[in-house]
Amino acid sequence: MNDKRYLREISITDDRESREPAMSPPKIREAETVKNNLRETWKAGKEIPEKRQFKKQINHVMRGILLYNILLMVIVMGDLLIRTVKVMLAHPTGPQQEEAVDALMKQMLHSGSSSIAAVLIGTAVLLLYFRKDSLLKPMFAPGGKRPSAGRFVEMICYMMVAQIIFSVMATGVEAAANRFGYSFMGSIEAVTGTSSTVSMVLYAGIFGPVFEEIIYRGFLMKSLQRYGKTFAILVSAVVFGLMHGNPLQSVFACMAGVIFGYAAMEYSIYVAILLHVINNLLFGDAFTRLLSGLPVGGQQVVYLLVVGGLCAAGCVLAVRHRKRIADYFRRNGSRRQYYLYAFTAVWMLLFIIMEILTMMGGVEKIS
Repeated sequence: MNDKRYLREISITDDRESREPAMSPPKIREAETVKNNLRETWKAGKEIPEKRQFKKQINHVMRGILLYNILLMVIVMGDLLIRTVKVMLAHPTGPQQEEAVDALMKQMLHSGSSSIAAVLIGTAVLLLYFRKDSLLKPMFAPGGKRPSAGRFVEMICYMMVAQIIFSVMATGVEAAANRFGYSFMGSIEAVTGTSSTVSMVLYAGIFGPVFEEIIYRGFLMKSLQRYGKTFAILVSAVVFGLMHGNPLQSVFACMAGVIFGYAAMEYSIYVAILLHVINNLLFGDAFTRLLSGLPVGGQQVVYLLVVGGLCAAGCVLAVRHRKRIADYFRRNGSRRQYYLYAFTAVWMLLFIIMEILTMMGGVEKIS
């Protein structure tokens, strides 16, 4: 039945009650049950089309995100496969072939050239995929306001809080995993290691941050903004964290994603890109290189002064501005059902499964 018919039946029931003589308590309860059932049926009838439309939008967006990540994987692995075949053809048999293949693997591990090509091709494909969604203009439109210097530094401080949480968590998780005969050290080293080639510096410090912001704070977050700012920021942050396919890095990336999402939402995507570049290039690479040239004691002192100091400032600012932060996310909140709908959508589940399988590859058994 349509909405008008449901409302008419409810109003007729109310009108009959006003004209009819007083009923006995059992009949009153029965009449109330009928009215409540009619109201619930009407509400359910309204929610089902909304739920379907919502999941349709989530599936549309996540299909594109999943396609992008699969494309990146195929391009990088395809490049590795082609290079490996060439090496094997150049060295048909014997120990020379093994040495050549091992050297290639080490070279590819520290090279960012295939990853740069992958994000360029992947982003071009997503531009075609989302061509009818009209996202480019709002994505790159300058925000109505610019962050003050104090607010920008505040966001950097929050990033350092996330960094310290990651460091402490990585130590604890590794110790716990070792007790059961497993190790996450490979995943930890993949995150904390410095880039050893120019191409990797360019990818990790420039190309990666720029295109990740376009994908996750641009295509993804802007597509979800219609359902509420808080919803768009949090869901895009979770997807961004999972995308890294690293069980420890994903937690840090999720926390950083909330900061980047807020920056892109309230200011512009350019502010989010700048924060991301600062995190990856300045703190993730340049700062680590600076520390590596110091004695162990000097490294600890400098790390505590810089990262520890910014983290402490971030904690103080978070406590001082806790009401403002909580009010922002509460004021821009969404219905709780939206989160359930989002994370039970088919293409979202496929994306999560793929990333969990990737994460499992980073867990090593101690021999």
